Amino acid sequence: MADRSAPGPDGGHLIGALSKFKSNSLGLISDLQRRFGGIARVKLGPYLVHQVTDPELIKHVLQDNPGNYRRGRFYRGFNLFMGHGMLTTDGAEWKARRQVAQPFFQRARLESAAPIITECVDDLLDSWAEPARDGEVIDIVDDVMRLSMGVLSRTLFGVDLRDRADELLPVVRFAIKAMIITGKVEQMLPRWVPTRYQRDLKKHQAVLNGVLDDVIARQRARGTDDDNLVAALLSAEHPETGRPWDDRAIRAELKTHFMAGHETTGCALAWTLYAVAQHADVRRKLTAELDEVLAGRTPTVEDLPKLTYLRQVVDESLRVYPPIWVYPRDAVEDDEIGGYHVPAGTTVLISPHAAHHNADVWESPEAFDPERFCPANRHTTRYRYLPFGGGQRHCIGHHLALLELQLAVAMITQRYRLDLASGHQVVPTGLVSLRPKSGVQMRIERIDQE
Repeated sequence: MADRSAPGPDGGHLIGALSKFKSNSLGLISDLQRRFGGIARVKLGPYLVHQVTDPELIKHVLQDNPGNYRRGRFYRGFNLFMGHGMLTTDGAEWKARRQVAQPFFQRARLESAAPIITECVDDLLDSWAEPARDGEVIDIVDDVMRLSMGVLSRTLFGVDLRDRADELLPVVRFAIKAMIITGKVEQMLPRWVPTRYQRDLKKHQAVLNGVLDDVIARQRARGTDDDNLVAALLSAEHPETGRPWDDRAIRAELKTHFMAGHETTGCALAWTLYAVAQHADVRRKLTAELDEVLAGRTPTVEDLPKLTYLRQVVDESLRVYPPIWVYPRDAVEDDEIGGYHVPAGTTVLISPHAAHHNADVWESPEAFDPERFCPANRHTTRYRYLPFGGGQRHCIGHHLALLELQLAVAMITQRYRLDLASGHQVVPTGLVSLRPKSGVQMRIERIDQE
């Protein structure tokens, strides 16, 4: 076992880089990667952290030695809005939850649900008719979140939660900030201290719990024969105890799928539409492919293999703007990564954002270039590109996300031209997901009006 420490910044013995992590987390992880390479050691307040961005070192953590790396202290905040669900558990508990959900994420099953996606996208397109006619500038973020919310809830839950979007969207906006524990005073105070933050936290938790309790109650009234995740959870038995899951456990699983599923895909769609709007050459090439293959009709699953440039655009957007920008893990036992000692209890941060912008791995990493993902340019190193994580904890919903992104981008690009509002700057910020800090203000114009 190596006894030397990984390189990292000097100074800040009391709080280290915590203040910079609070104010500009993306800037910190990028700076660490540029200065120190594939593994960097940094102190964040009381925590010793190792950031890992080299593909082979990421493979070591996620694939070669996954038993030594578990959900840890940085996931405690996730419990606030997800409970003890599939995302926040490990070992046998995680496997039991994953086994119940896995059948609903099989590729063939999801592809058969493609009409649900195109119906939801049609509803979004119709909602943009008026602002397009009036030349109105709108923030597209909430709109794409509604779309993703509808796709996920109809596909997995058998209900359409867009009906509750006005209640749920404020919950999501609050939750993605609250779930990242950055050491802010309001997060660290005991729950019983009657601060405004605690009151808001309880209010938003109650809304989310109430909505999903309604989903469970409605499914229980219909019975467990329906072919959806809620019915499957209601009829499931825990493999160790043989007992049915109680409502709290079912609700935790539904909260996990809801929060982790729709929010990340919505972010990915917002970033992809932004990228297309910012690159006229990309938009022209994408439009030409859609015209040639679809000739104005709604895309189907069977069309997607022919829409190769569309997939390249989506893949490049996920590289430049990975919705999940960091995966924290805690080391159970001492380990050696890249020849450096990683002590037990150390937090290991795997950052797709830093890895995807690593100039040692990607040529001109800041440039948006879908040609990197054309078949001739694809590389075989698995862990150089990880928008959906890797190893046994690879995102269960990646097939659904890719299907939704491709169909939505195709349909939106066919009908509308989106242009960024004059003077509006879009800045990524690292919350639970990679969110546009001040939204994405777009002017929308129908293609047939040009």
